[in-house]
Amino acid sequence: MGPAGGQRRLREEHVEQRVAAVGSRLRILFASAEMHPFAKVGGLADVSGALPKQLAAMGHDVTVVIPAYRGLGGEPVLELDLPFGRVTEHVVVRRLAVHGGVKVLTIGAPGWFDRSTPYGYQDHDVLPFVLFSLAVSTLAARSPRRPDVIHANDWHTGLVAQDVREGPHRDLLADVGLVFTIHNMAYQGPVGASTDELIGLSRTGSLLARGITFADQVTTVSRTHLQELLTPAYGAGLHDVLRARRDDAHGILNGVDYTDFSPESDPWLPSRYDGTFIVGKALNKAALQSAGALDPQPGRPLLAMVARLVPQKGVGLVCRAVDALVDRGAQLVVVGTGEQRYTRDLRAAAARHPGAVAFHEASDEGLARLVYAGSDLFLAPSAYEPCGLTPLIALRYGTVPVVRRTGGMAETIVDRTQDPDAGVGFTFGPRRVSALLGAVDRALTVYREPSQWQALQRRAMATDFSWERPAREYAALYAAAAAGRRRPAAVTTRRPEEPAAPRRLPVPIALVHHANQYLITDGYPDREGLTELVRGYTSVLRLHERYQVPTHLHLSGTLLEAAAWGAPQLLDLVRDLRERGLVTLVGGAYSESVLPEFDEDFARRQLREVFALHERHLGCPPQELSIFWVPERVWRTGALAPVLTDPTLPNGGFRHVLLDDRLLYPTDGRYAGSHREMFDVSDVGAPPPADASRLYRIAGGHGLHAVPISTRLRYWVPPSERTHWESLARLTRMPIAPGDDTVVVYADDMEKTAGVGPWDPAHLDGYEAFLRWLSAQPDVVPVSLPTWLAQRRHPAAVREVQDGTFLELARGWGADEDYSGWSADPAWAPYRSHLAASQAAVQAVEHAGARGSLLDLAWNHLLASGYETGWRDTTRPDRPPAPWAKALASHARSSRVLADAARWFAGSTDPSQRAELVDIDDDGEDEVVLANHHLYAVLTPQHGGRLVYLACRTDHGGALLVGNPTDDWNWQESLNRYMDQPANHPGALADHGAFDDRYRARVETTPAGVVVDLVDEEATGPMRGARKRVFLGREAALGVRYDRGDGRDEPAAPTTLHTCLSPDYATLLRHGRSALQPYDGPGWRGARTGDVCVWLAVDEAEGVAWTSPDRPDPGHGVTVAVTGCGPTFHLVLGAGPTDAATVRRRLEETRSALAGDPTDRTAPTDPTGGPRRTA
Repeated sequence: MGPAGGQRRLREEHVEQRVAAVGSRLRILFASAEMHPFAKVGGLADVSGALPKQLAAMGHDVTVVIPAYRGLGGEPVLELDLPFGRVTEHVVVRRLAVHGGVKVLTIGAPGWFDRSTPYGYQDHDVLPFVLFSLAVSTLAARSPRRPDVIHANDWHTGLVAQDVREGPHRDLLADVGLVFTIHNMAYQGPVGASTDELIGLSRTGSLLARGITFADQVTTVSRTHLQELLTPAYGAGLHDVLRARRDDAHGILNGVDYTDFSPESDPWLPSRYDGTFIVGKALNKAALQSAGALDPQPGRPLLAMVARLVPQKGVGLVCRAVDALVDRGAQLVVVGTGEQRYTRDLRAAAARHPGAVAFHEASDEGLARLVYAGSDLFLAPSAYEPCGLTPLIALRYGTVPVVRRTGGMAETIVDRTQDPDAGVGFTFGPRRVSALLGAVDRALTVYREPSQWQALQRRAMATDFSWERPAREYAALYAAAAAGRRRPAAVTTRRPEEPAAPRRLPVPIALVHHANQYLITDGYPDREGLTELVRGYTSVLRLHERYQVPTHLHLSGTLLEAAAWGAPQLLDLVRDLRERGLVTLVGGAYSESVLPEFDEDFARRQLREVFALHERHLGCPPQELSIFWVPERVWRTGALAPVLTDPTLPNGGFRHVLLDDRLLYPTDGRYAGSHREMFDVSDVGAPPPADASRLYRIAGGHGLHAVPISTRLRYWVPPSERTHWESLARLTRMPIAPGDDTVVVYADDMEKTAGVGPWDPAHLDGYEAFLRWLSAQPDVVPVSLPTWLAQRRHPAAVREVQDGTFLELARGWGADEDYSGWSADPAWAPYRSHLAASQAAVQAVEHAGARGSLLDLAWNHLLASGYETGWRDTTRPDRPPAPWAKALASHARSSRVLADAARWFAGSTDPSQRAELVDIDDDGEDEVVLANHHLYAVLTPQHGGRLVYLACRTDHGGALLVGNPTDDWNWQESLNRYMDQPANHPGALADHGAFDDRYRARVETTPAGVVVDLVDEEATGPMRGARKRVFLGREAALGVRYDRGDGRDEPAAPTTLHTCLSPDYATLLRHGRSALQPYDGPGWRGARTGDVCVWLAVDEAEGVAWTSPDRPDPGHGVTVAVTGCGPTFHLVLGAGPTDAATVRRRLEETRSALAGDPTDRTAPTDPTGGPRRTA
């Protein structure tokens, strides 16, 4: 006996003493990813269902804990708030029905195990089981009667052992024994760098390696397989880890639960049978042939296989042997799911041999039982097989196994050819088709001798592979583990020696999501709305939260404002993830205007607006925004570098800019044949060149550094094809040296990742698969760029970065490297002119001395109108300017109105008044402008006689009360036309059914003030012939009179009119809906933002009633609606604080000022015959 054997014998001599120290009845906590009959993927479920049941029958107190998969239900018994990396997960423990004397618990947390299939056959989805393992050890520590031993199974629960020994409950669980069973060494639960950080314990490899390393006793499911695992050929890279534990490693065969798997009582079978099996097996054979559309030939040998369709199970041998098996007169049934290559081959074989071959692509327990009972021979040609339960089950049903001699099957299946008296099956060794066919031939020789065959079947059915003996071995091992923990000299954790060779550094990868939308709403007929987009963004961020993978997020200012109004929960989530270190924010421009197309003043205003929005809504101070996202990634060093590095910016200037890696290669003015073209046409499936993934200082960039965005990574993520996964695998092998400035950056539209809008909805699932892969990759580490950049110790090389943008925009869509292919196109010229002329108009008012909130709003609106400047419709082959880009540039002219209002308030004095019919917004149509010392109003006679702007004087330069011009116009270029879908710009005095009726306008003066008389000129419609008269006196109120009887033969139907109130629109844009409050009272309804109030008053005695709006509120406004039933009624739209007495007085003033027949009056005119402006 060698030294190792002697040591083992000495230990065994102490087992009885250890058992006595613990006691005969053990408290056992059995942790597994699956358990029959509650949840099953493979043989682990059978073990987890049967072994605890046998242990309970022996008198032990056994509790099994599994994940809370969908549909399991159960009674809540415990709730835990479990720290999990940067988050805390709320875990609920539920109790299921007692199973064979075994208590069964589930562990669940929202979003983690809500799936019907427990887990896939792959082992890269590690995080759910990291959470499960941490919850198991916490459960053990919190239990009133702690277990004597925890039995963890396979990689899913390998972390339990480490957490018990090193985690926060190590002192409470110091006396608890740990047993870990390896069911399949090939699946190890790899742990990536980010997952290691989340776990927070010593970094000791995969989850399976941790179970082996930290358990007191290690088992695998057969003695033969244990010896195999100690070799490089079978150890899957962990043979040295296991060899370090070989003194504590044991091989214990699994058993079969004969209370479940028994032909006498199996509820799945059409015909049950016992030792007199001939008739029963024949009936089940006929049923199996019928289920697979096989020829009903009782005497024909029927071979079958139930397995996962993966290489381990030897499926390839069977696929290659099909034709030869059929030539031998056999039929074949295969049941299973798995790799596509095998399912394809098996489907083809079934089509090639109808009536002889059946393939059931399913994981079906009932069908598997029918195979056990109805087939003659059971195939298990595994490449390796830790135990081999299915052949043991087949034996009990009188089906003779044909197996490869490996693992447990080398111990359990005695070859009948070699031992005719004891043999129960047929075996072969080499992994060759000829060896498999040789074993089948030997079996068929016996099959053709009925008496010998039936004797072999009886012997097979009588073989005892129950759980009784394995359970006794496990019980002794549990006792030894528990007793060992309670002895002072107990053997504890032993780890393998660290390899001498230095480990290659992981590849740093940074993930950047670009979320950019205009100030959109919902209800579009031709595109997704804000709700759908936010749902997609949230899904992506929740994935990062779940997998604890840090990311970067660029949010355009317009999207921030849209979310602050319509989806503040998104901003709350981003703020929370930023505070927890999972999201790093990236700076940018307010409206994603293509900055080189504008002057430096315009560009600086774009940048400054973003800083304020980030700090206000996300709690992000300017100093955190050190990295810049270039709008549409259009770069010109000379134009942008001075602006980005301006020390007067709130962050002191940007230090890094994200640029497409192709820009690192020059064109020198000619793309064809350039270094950039050579880079563009290189292999997109290969990892990026080393020099395309490094930090560079931009030549002439005022100290600005370029962080390259990987063009290739954009094509691989989210992965949707096999080639994408192959490329990602190649990426993990990039050489990284200490101090290397290599970083691979993924950066692209967040809508693409989320699969919303025009993108494939499957992208979100693909991205989750990518994060799951990333969390299990030890050779790739997700990084936060500011942290990574701060750790650089060597000065970056200087590189010239010439004009350019991303590949598709520059080359595929014809914008060219400098964007001139789009911005200089004649089709864009009118819109470029709108932007330039509007900017000049706003600057002129500013130069004239106007200041304050209204002028700031004019600038803000102008900035927003440059959104994605000159963008094209890339879905069309001619790529015309995009309708929404034209619409927004067209509405840049609204900034003229806002600037004019700012100029009016800056220069007017009480009792100044203004009334004129003029094209105030340069849209080719005249508007009515009314103003006094308190108010500035614009009505549109061409579009329903609506009030489209109303502004009031404030201490800060004025506020807009009616009108929301910066909110989205979708495709509508017309400035004042009513927007139908969505109804995002109603203005005020919008009459239902007559929103765009044409009115004849006349401006007049009276002793009390100025009046505009509006008459509906439409030949049809509910308001034809109707008259609106609007009065502005010397107070902060507009009086309105509706006359609806003129020119009608029948009484007018009730009129419903909508008024959208946006008190201090600029503040609502910047602060969102939370700034808006109702402002209602007797006889009036309104809204307020801080001290700015706007209200609508009616006289209900005139037959006017408040009604509910029939459409959602527009962007940054609240709608009030009234219905007038009489032929004449009056309204007042007022600004500032009010009360009931003031409302009554304003209504009376309106009635008085607008009394009488307006057709008798003559409007004063100026010498040119136009309307007169009075002051």
